Amino acid sequence: MKSHRRGESVDPLTLAMAPPPDETPEQRKERQRREAEAVEVSKRIDAELKAAKAALKKRKEAVQVLVLGQSLSGKSTTIKNFQMAYAQKSWAEERDSWKAVVLLNLVRSVNIILDVLSETIDNAQLLSSEDSSSQQRLTPLTEHHRNAIRRLGVLRQIERDLKAFLGSGASETDENDQRVNEFSVQSNTGWKAVLAKVRNPSGGKELDAQRKGLQVITSCADDIDWLWKDPATQFVLKSREINLEDSPGFFLNDLARILHPDYQPSDSDIVRARLRTTGVQEYHFTLDRGNNHGPTDWIIYDVAGARTSRAAWVPYFKEITALIFLAPLSSFDETLAEDPTINRLEDTFMLWKTICSNKLLARVQIILFMNKVDILRKKLESGILVKNHIPEFRDKTNDFETVSNWFKKLFKRLYFANTTPGREFLAHFTSVVDTEATTQTLAAVQSAILRNDFVNTGLL
Repeated sequence: MKSHRRGESVDPLTLAMAPPPDETPEQRKERQRREAEAVEVSKRIDAELKAAKAALKKRKEAVQVLVLGQSLSGKSTTIKNFQMAYAQKSWAEERDSWKAVVLLNLVRSVNIILDVLSETIDNAQLLSSEDSSSQQRLTPLTEHHRNAIRRLGVLRQIERDLKAFLGSGASETDENDQRVNEFSVQSNTGWKAVLAKVRNPSGGKELDAQRKGLQVITSCADDIDWLWKDPATQFVLKSREINLEDSPGFFLNDLARILHPDYQPSDSDIVRARLRTTGVQEYHFTLDRGNNHGPTDWIIYDVAGARTSRAAWVPYFKEITALIFLAPLSSFDETLAEDPTINRLEDTFMLWKTICSNKLLARVQIILFMNKVDILRKKLESGILVKNHIPEFRDKTNDFETVSNWFKKLFKRLYFANTTPGREFLAHFTSVVDTEATTQTLAAVQSAILRNDFVNTGLL
């Protein structure tokens, strides 16, 4: 080892890193290997830090939109419409993967019917145990129904297989029927992560689930079609206040088309398909059309709408450019699953007031979607009276124009009473399962969001 003259400055780090004086060739080789590994680790860390910094910069430059509303208000459907309209490349890549979700939705609807009919038959048998002649009076269901129910029992296993294929998740009680459990998937990137799994299954058993499911459902098609269209089945469902046709993920009227060998999900099918994911979802979109030279990177957040989940919304208020609020007008005669004493639309009004008055959202463009107007119209035409559920409506006429405009005026009044002075009220009547109409609405929404983004960044 080289000696140092008295008074000569010596770098302690150099001394510490110097090889030992008695280092053997084997030791030198091992030391050099470790040093090379350390250099590679350092380079990798530097690259990761650089990538993280670039991603953070890209995230800050992206238009960030928060979509809020109750469960089943149409949040996910709105996001699908956005992707379909402005990110068609990724939409096309995902299209075929939705087939498994459509099949699950179809099977789930059939199994709900089987559960209701089986329960009806069991109750009738119990009540008629002492008088067999009374069973026909207790239920319109016949031996034909019993045989169909037995044959279709295999669909319960198909539902379990498709759920395992898409990803195991927790169950949630459907807000329209306390007896119906809804499958959900744990994912922080929403349906995109689920569809990626469908496109790239990890095992042979998973790969077989969709093929097997399609074969079994096809073999059951005649029984499914008969049972669904049967007047006695419809009578029982109506008497139990189960309206599957207005539920997300309803495809029983499309049975023949979906089971065709060349079936590929349409835009309408994907928008209607129900795949519930839990937690806060982030959807990253690179716009490939219609961005009018604005930012091409958009991030859309979808957060859980249950009352117990709303505390998780606040952290997202600080960075967003815009907030789309989904208010399902058709829920005027429904109550919250978590608190049956609270009317769903009344809860939406209270939530809207809270959002409008939040100081963190003072510079955020808020856009109201008064959604599910198609279901609202059907309910009003069937004779359901708004005043029986919303007392403030009182003696006004129960037609669609009067009801919808009264709701809009109420939202507008709450907005201006609680929001920042001078803020514009932007509201649209929507049925987000109507893809053509929603595309036109989203064009206006996108322009409003970009205009607000330019104002906030000082470009306008």
